[in-house]
Amino acid sequence: MWESLNLKDVVALARDPYPSIRQWARDTGKKVVGSTIADVPEEVIYAFDLLPVTILGTHKPLKKAPSHLPDNACSLARSNLELALSYEGDLFSGFVLPQVCDTTQHLSDIWRINFPGKYVESFLAPRQADRPSARYWVKEEIERLISSLGKWTGKTASNEALNASIAIHNENKRLLDELYEIKRNFPGTLTNKQFFAMMKLSMQVDKAEFNKSLKTIKDGLKAKKGKGYTDVILVGITCDPPEIFDIFDELKLNIVGDTLVDGTRYLEGIASLNGNPVDALADRHFKRGFFSPIHDDVFKNFEETRKLYKEKKAKAVIFVHIEFCESQEYDLPDLKAMIKNEGIPIHVLDTEYQTTSLSGVLTRAQAFFESLKGGSL
Repeated sequence: MWESLNLKDVVALARDPYPSIRQWARDTGKKVVGSTIADVPEEVIYAFDLLPVTILGTHKPLKKAPSHLPDNACSLARSNLELALSYEGDLFSGFVLPQVCDTTQHLSDIWRINFPGKYVESFLAPRQADRPSARYWVKEEIERLISSLGKWTGKTASNEALNASIAIHNENKRLLDELYEIKRNFPGTLTNKQFFAMMKLSMQVDKAEFNKSLKTIKDGLKAKKGKGYTDVILVGITCDPPEIFDIFDELKLNIVGDTLVDGTRYLEGIASLNGNPVDALADRHFKRGFFSPIHDDVFKNFEETRKLYKEKKAKAVIFVHIEFCESQEYDLPDLKAMIKNEGIPIHVLDTEYQTTSLSGVLTRAQAFFESLKGGSL
C-alpha cells in the first residue's frame, strides 16, 4: 500500500491519507487507533498489531465541533474533533488521547461521550517535566497504556514485540532525518512541501511499509544546491494547512530547522533498543525538545530557538501561531521580545485549520522577507 510511493504520491496522500488508510484496514483486517499530537508512544500501539494514526485536523467545514467547543477554542482541537465526528470517525476503532493543556483535558471526556462504542484512553504526560516524579509518572503511564490496550485487544505486548516496534519507528526517524539533512544542504533537491509531507505521512501510515518508500526516494535524489534561498527556522506546534509550505517554496525559503511536534520533536523520538523497552520509551520522553504546553523552564522556548537559529546559521525565525492556542499565546509575547532583543528577525505567521484563503499570509510573508533582504528589521 505505502511501500512504493514517489514524491508526488506522498504529497497527494499527505493532503488526505484517509482513503488509503481505509483500504489498508480492509486489506489487512487490522484496527486503526487515532491519537492527537503530543508524545503518545505510538510504538506501544503498533506493538499490539494496530495502526497508530496521528490525527492532524481537517480542512473540511466545521459542522459538529462548534456545538461541543466554543469558537475561541484552539483551532487544532476543534478541527481534530470535527474530523472524528463528521468525516472519519468510523475508520477508527479507538483513540489514545494525550492531555497536555486545558483544552485537551476537556476534549478527552467529549470524545468518550461521543464515541461510547469505541476504545478511548488517555495518556497523561506530566506538564512539569523537571519534577523528580516526572519520569516515574511517564513510565507508569506507558505501563498503564500497555495494560489498557491488552485488556481491549485480548493480546499481550512482549518486550520482543515492543523492541521490534521501536526498531521500525527508529528506522523511520533516521530516514527522515537523513532526508532533512539533504534538504538543508541542497534546497534545490527537496521542496519544503515535499519534505514535510513525508513527515506528516510517516505519522499516519504503516512505517514498515513507508520506510521502503523513503529509502527509494532518498536513494533516487540528485543533490541540487539551488540559488537564492533564505535559510529559516520554524517555531511552533505544527504548520498547517500544507499550502503554507507552497508559500515558503514560492519565496525560496529553506527550512533548515524547526521545533514542531510533527517535525524535529518527532525526529527526536529515537529510543534505545538496549534494556527494558518501557524504560527506553520513558527516557526518550525527556530527551525531546520544547513543547509549548509543557514547561519545565519558561525560558526554554527562547533558549532552544536561539540555539537552533545560531547552529543552523539561519536568517530569520518564523513562529507558526495556531489561532486560539492558549499555550502558544502564553509563550509568544515573551518569545518575541527576547528574540528581538537578540537582534534576530522574527515573523509571526497566524493560521487556522479551516482557513479559506492564504493570500494575507503570502502578502505579509513577502513584505517581511523583502524587508529582510533590504536590511535588518
